[in-house]
Formats: sequence, C-alpha cells, structure tokens
Amino acid sequence: MYSTSMADFLQEDSFSQLGERAILADQSKSCQCELLAVKKAARMRKVCVTRELQKRAEQIYATEIEYVYSERFENNAASDEILQPLQNLCAALNTDSDYELSEFDFQQAQLYAVPLLDKEQEVILFRGMNYLKYRAEKLKSQIDLKSPCIGLLDRIEQKLKDARRLRNYIIQANLRLVVSIAKNLTDRANLLEDIVSDGHLPLIRAVEIFDVDRGNRFSTYGTWAVRNFLFRTTKKGRKYRKTFLNGAETLALGLSDIRSTMRSHETYHQNIDDVLQKVLHTLDEREQVILKRRFGLAQSDTPEKFREIAEDLGVSTERVRQLTIRSLQRMREAIEEQKLEIPDIPEIL
Repeated sequence: MYSTSMADFLQEDSFSQLGERAILADQSKSCQCELLAVKKAARMRKVCVTRELQKRAEQIYATEIEYVYSERFENNAASDEILQPLQNLCAALNTDSDYELSEFDFQQAQLYAVPLLDKEQEVILFRGMNYLKYRAEKLKSQIDLKSPCIGLLDRIEQKLKDARRLRNYIIQANLRLVVSIAKNLTDRANLLEDIVSDGHLPLIRAVEIFDVDRGNRFSTYGTWAVRNFLFRTTKKGRKYRKTFLNGAETLALGLSDIRSTMRSHETYHQNIDDVLQKVLHTLDEREQVILKRRFGLAQSDTPEKFREIAEDLGVSTERVRQLTIRSLQRMREAIEEQKLEIPDIPEIL
C-alpha cells in the first residue's frame, strides 16, 4: 500500500525527480484502503463519490495509450535497466521548467533553453518515455470498473503524465531543428513563426513513433519528417517538390522509418502508391477525404491546411488534426495486419 509520503511524492511535478518517481511507482502495489476511505466518506457526507471514481476509471480505461514497443520491456530487470538511467539523467538535467506547446514563444531565447541531446541521453529519454506508457497500458488492464482502486488510477495517470513530460522535453530539445528548416521557407505569405508552428505537428508525431532501438539518431528522422511536411505545405517549399518527396511519400513518413536506398524513383513512387491504396480503404469516407486533402493525394496534388479542410467539413481545426493522427494510426495498424511494407524513402543529400 502507499504510504502518505509515497502518495505525496507521486504528485510532485519536479522533472529532476521524474526517474525516481517512476521507480517508486513501479515498486508500489495498488491499494484498497484509499477506496474504502472514499466510500466511508461518501456515506458520511451522503455524496456519491464512488460514481465520480467510476467515471474517472472509465475514462482512463478508454484512453488509447500509444507507444513504441521493445522486447526490453518484458525483461524482469526492465525497471532497473530503463528507469535507473532515467533517474540519473533527469537529476543531471536538473530542469523543472515544464515545456508547454501552446505557450512557447518562438522569438525568445527559451528556444535554446534545453541543450541538444547526445546519443546516450536520447536513448535513455525515448526508452523511458515508451516504457512508462507501456507500464501504464499494463496497469490499465488491472482496472476494476465496478470497484476501481484510487491508488491504481493515480499510478496510471502519473506514468502518462511523466511520459508526456519526457516527450515534451525531447520536443523542446529539437525545436531548433524546426527553426533551421523554416528559415529557408519564409516569404511574404509565410512568416517564420507560422512555419515553425506548422512544423510542430510532424516533429511531435516523429517523437511519438520514433524507434530508438533501430540505432538511428532522432535528428535524422526528425529532419526528414519536418522538412518533407513543410515542403508540401509552403509555397516556397513546393518549388522543390519534384526534387523531394511527393504527398504520398509525406504520408508514408507517418507509417515508417527513413532509410537510404538506391532504388529507382519510378519504382519507388509506384510502390508507395500501391501500399497506400491497399490501406486507404480501411478508413471511413471522411478520414480518406481528410488525408487526401491534407497530404495532396487528390488530383490537384496540392496539400491543404487543417483550417481549410475544417471549414469545408464544418468541424474545428483541432478536430481535423486529431482525425489526421488517428487515421495515420489506423493505417499503420492495417499495414501490420496485412503484413505490408512501406518502401524505403530515398535520402536526398
């Protein structure tokens, strides 16, 4: 059972103590005493707290937890091998300034507040982020919707919260990558701040699906993801579309990793189209429309902004963005189920 100090510690937001929090939470057991205390208090106050608790449990249970799986997670010593280095690194980074995507000012010096990550740090943070989400998914399967345990719910939420903080730290450490690409795409119609803002989407997605166990540096993958996205969504970038990736290839970035290849472009383009046609039908009509318009897969071959698509569909811009991410996830699942392979994306030097 949780001790009082343990429960208080798990609620702390200190980034420097994130790894230690994760280790203690992994070693702790779910409690029943807190649930009994809540029920007793509910009876005394005649307030149905248990219904609120069940609603909370249902929301957590219904949450989709996406992570990049590793066989390392199944090892008995996974917690020590993954979380111990994470604890040491978080303490060494010693930063408690959480990064908020919606409040970040691209024109100020905090763009470089987080230093670049070396290869070892990158591995520790990515592996820790995905392991925390993996453990949260495992704990989620233990939820009893009829009699949920507060301690268990707290542990799941804390793991997801810490995983998001690791994700956001990685994003902040790589923001200068987006800026370096965006600087070359500015014009009268596209301000640097707007292009950097657009570049967040592929950067965030790249962080979420990057597989560190492949041995590649994230900067390589992140550069491709951001550059190819922005090349399709800015006027200046579209001038180079015949040299760089087309819309179908940009969409493929959300479905596979990037590797160099000497494959002919003609065969490569055809293979990309073949794979996409096989999995696009797994989406509903609206999702297909959104992806085709967003990535320029329609006859016009011109990518559209979320705002433009949202206006035509009568939904919010954020909803279109969410549907885009969900559709990419469903396409990845379809590719895995059908055992299809996304062709390697050629590296342009």
